[in-house]
Parts: sequence; structure tokens; C-alpha cells
Amino acid sequence: MNEDFSKVTIDELLQRALQYHNAFKVNQAIGFYEKILKISPTNPHAIHYLGVAYHQLDQHDLALKFLEMAVSLKPDSSETFNHYGSALLKVPNFEAAEAAFRQALKLNPSNAEALFNLGNLIISGPELQNQVDAIAPERAVEATHLLRQAKALNPDHLTWQLELANALIEIDEKLEAKQIIDDIIFKEPTLAKAYFIRAKIKFGDMDLTKCILLSPTSHRAINNLGVVKLRQGDLNEVVPLYKKASRIAPDDPSVRWGLANGLLATGNLKKGWREARWRHKKPELLIERQGLPREWRGEEIKDGKLLVYHEQGIGDELRFASCFKDLIHKSSAPCIIETDSRLIPLFSRSFPEIEFINKLPRSENAIPEVDYSHFVKTNNIKAYTALGDLPLHLRPNIRSFGKEISYLIPSPKFTDAWKEQLDRMAPGKKIGFCWNTALPNKRYGDYFFSINELNPIFSIKNSV
Repeated sequence: MNEDFSKVTIDELLQRALQYHNAFKVNQAIGFYEKILKISPTNPHAIHYLGVAYHQLDQHDLALKFLEMAVSLKPDSSETFNHYGSALLKVPNFEAAEAAFRQALKLNPSNAEALFNLGNLIISGPELQNQVDAIAPERAVEATHLLRQAKALNPDHLTWQLELANALIEIDEKLEAKQIIDDIIFKEPTLAKAYFIRAKIKFGDMDLTKCILLSPTSHRAINNLGVVKLRQGDLNEVVPLYKKASRIAPDDPSVRWGLANGLLATGNLKKGWREARWRHKKPELLIERQGLPREWRGEEIKDGKLLVYHEQGIGDELRFASCFKDLIHKSSAPCIIETDSRLIPLFSRSFPEIEFINKLPRSENAIPEVDYSHFVKTNNIKAYTALGDLPLHLRPNIRSFGKEISYLIPSPKFTDAWKEQLDRMAPGKKIGFCWNTALPNKRYGDYFFSINELNPIFSIKNSV
């Protein structure tokens, strides 16, 4: 008799809890779920929906606690695994979230929310994690397929359609993406994200401006508009836009990096180089460096050496090498510069006063690590600085740049070989340039100009 009464009570309490929950009265629903658990501490439905409720209240630890219990109590529930994945996204644990969504779809391939969540995670994951790496083509195709299925099951969900358009852009199906977005904007012209995503398709400021009007705190849209203005040469608007984005998201490395570029482009070098230190927090540049001494601040160093550690790529190293001669005079100390092994002969020939070493080995962890402890101790290193921070101390304004025509000394062997090759060409001015990266990346696409933009150089009279 008591057992039957308890069952009826639990069913009634669960129905009332769900009524409150579906009416968005989450706190009242939590009260009923807790009453159920006092009667039946392992009730799978109360535990499941209590986890969902805490997830909706952004109480992530409690949400995960109950949803982890729920998936063990309801191992055949696609809905539970989908909710568990959504909670994992908030922690964030992207790898575990993806596994949860895949399990939800294994249990029910027609779970529309799980289809959308997995597709959206694949497409948005790199941006959510501030990664610069492009999405692997096969994953972008998978995401598009998942989002198409989700849209077919819920054709009126505009947000899902937007993410499908986002996925289509990733696989270069921009015409279809634009058609979807145009249709969404026609139906819902106040949806800010639609303009933000459409701005990825066509270069210009109109869509980003509209997005910001509709969503004034969208720091990514403001930041991207700064990029557009910089490329358009509208320098008066660049820094105010980047500063506005930085006030909204002061800890976002990509936004602060944008501000650095804006300041440098407008001639405020001292503040620009200081802001550029935010690059150290960008995921694609993040390295855990251990065992370093104090950081060099531009002062003279006595009774020891200065270490300049390696960062970024060969092109950046060649650019910052213009500071090496000034570094010797500024620090008044022997300098050791960590560099790519391929540049050691060139740098050693060009700057014989400096010792160049191959960059120390990095671990293969998700965040690479390098330990300088032994090197610092055995080489009497008293201070260090990053290669990209040299201009902060040596190039505070335009006047501080040297007037040398060149600062690198080529190998005589290669000089003779190139002279011989150039002499075989038609007479006239010879122009050589490097205009693209050897490691193409879709997310860097806007950094490089089209070959057609070089036409003015190709048309120079008597040039080859």
C-alpha cells in the first residue's frame, strides 16, 4: 500500500515539476525534483531533469554532477546523452561533449537536437576555443550533413538554418549559404547573427555595421569591422573600433591583438607593441616556458647574458632580425638568440657578435612545453625576452627605425648562383617577392593578396 502510494506521489510530483519546467519556472521545478529524490534517491527522471535545470541556470558543476548520474541510470536514453553533451560544452570539455552527442545519435539517429548540437560543435568548435586552425574538410562536410538533417526535422528553426549556412561557408558553398541567409533576413530582419555570418561571404562593412546596430555588445562583430576598416585604409575608425571591442571583451586575445594592429597601423608604436604582447595568450602561439630568469625590460645587463627566445615563424624571425644590432647596444651584454636551425647560418653571418642556437625541443602536449632551466644555468642567463617583444624596447617610434638598406648578408655561393641565373634573363629591372605562406590555412586566407593585385608591379616598364 505504501509502495503504491509512493509511486503515485512520485508520478504526480514529476508531472508538476515538468509543468513548471516547461513554463520556464526552473527554480520551482527544482523544488519538486528534490522532493522526488527525498522519496526515491535514484529516480532517473528526477536526476536527469534536475541536471538540465541546473544547466539552464548556468550552475555547471551541479549540472554535470546530476547528468553524469543520469547517463549511467538511463544508458539507453538519447535525450539524456544530448543534455549531458550540452552541459559538457559549458565547462568546456569539447571532446567529451562530442562523444556524448555521438552516443545520443547512436541511440536515436533522428534526434534533431543532437544532430544540430554535434554539427554546430564541429563548425563552431575552433572559434569557441579561439583556435586558428581550419576545420578539416571531412569534418566540415560531416557538419553540413548533420545540420541538413537537423534542418529537415525542424525546418522552421532559423538559428539552425544559420549554422547550416555557416557550415556551407566552410566547404565553400557560399552561394547556397548566401541564399539561406538572405531568406532568413527576409523573414527575420532583426537577427543580428545573420548579418555577422553573411559578412564572412562578402567583404565590406555593411553587414557588420548592421549586426552591431542590432547587437551593440557583439565584440566579434566590432573587432571584424575594425579589420575591414584597416584593410580599406580608413584609419580614423580603426582604433576606436578596436578599443570599443576591447572594453567589451578585455580578456579576449584576438580582440587585443586587433587593437595592437590598429595602434601600429596608425603610428602609435609604443602602445601598439605593448598590446601586441597579448599574442602570447593566443592559442596558436601558446607555449609553457619554464625555468626562465627575470624578463628583460630594456635595461643594461651586468654579469650575465640575455636570452631571446624563439616564437612564431621564419618570416617573423627575418622581420624582427632588423632589431638585432640595436639589441647588442641596448642590453650591453652578450646575447643568445634561439632560432630556427635553417636561419642559423644566415643570422650568424649577418650578426657575428650574437650567438644563435637551435630552438630547444618542445613537448607534444596540447599546450607545448619547453624547459630552459639547464640552459639558463649553464649559460649564465640573467634575463630573457621574446623575439617579438624586441620592438617594444627598440622601436618606440618611426625615428627609431634604422636607415640601412639591408641587414642580412647572403651567402657568396648563392649570390653568385642567383647572379648567373638573373644574367640569363631578359635585360631590365629584376623584381623578386614572396607573397604567400608555404603552409596555407583557410583561416589565414584574408591575410594574403590575390596574384591579380600584383599587376601594378608586373606592369613596371623594363621589369622582369
